[in-house]
Amino acid sequence: MSVAVKSIVTLMAVLMIGGLFGLVFADNVSVLGVGEQSVCVTDTTTETSTGNGGPDADIKAAPGAALVLDAHPRYCTKDAPSTMQSLLNIQSKLAPFAFTVGALLLVLRLIKGAERDGLYTTRTAGRLRGLGWWLLAGSVLAAILTSIAERALVASLSAGNWSSNAWSGLLLWDIPYMAILTGLGILSFARIMRIGISMREDLDGTV
Repeated sequence: MSVAVKSIVTLMAVLMIGGLFGLVFADNVSVLGVGEQSVCVTDTTTETSTGNGGPDADIKAAPGAALVLDAHPRYCTKDAPSTMQSLLNIQSKLAPFAFTVGALLLVLRLIKGAERDGLYTTRTAGRLRGLGWWLLAGSVLAAILTSIAERALVASLSAGNWSSNAWSGLLLWDIPYMAILTGLGILSFARIMRIGISMREDLDGTV
């Protein structure tokens, strides 16, 4: 597991560094939304009744934006996005990326700590508990931040969609069920470990 996680972290670091060099020395290169010539967002909360057959009267693109109708309407900027649109696009990609990198680093810290201190120790249980809280709270926060950015982008690229705004992202975010359940499971296992460690220490003291 240590080798696998290190390989993934190293690969992500290499790709990130390569992308940053590409932003400086090459054209048409983007990293986490930085350098994108056009910004696109899909309104997953709206379903088109016409599909590809024709435009829906209630779904319109704002001036300077283009609309693609599929199961859900997709909006794109025709020209270079504004500064706010670029920042929102970056936020929508940065939040899940930061959550993933944080989880990988915590897993790596857990493994290295277990190799150094031992598996059934208070420190290892504490690191496992920290990973569980990151998966539980971090996944929810990342999902909310991504939803807020996407809803704000939809509001800036669509016309007539008065229900779409940044604050609606607080209610319309996708719940990361797997990350939440995994975090709860890890927290439960960490608690069991702490209880077992405490019982073993009491037993050692008695003996």
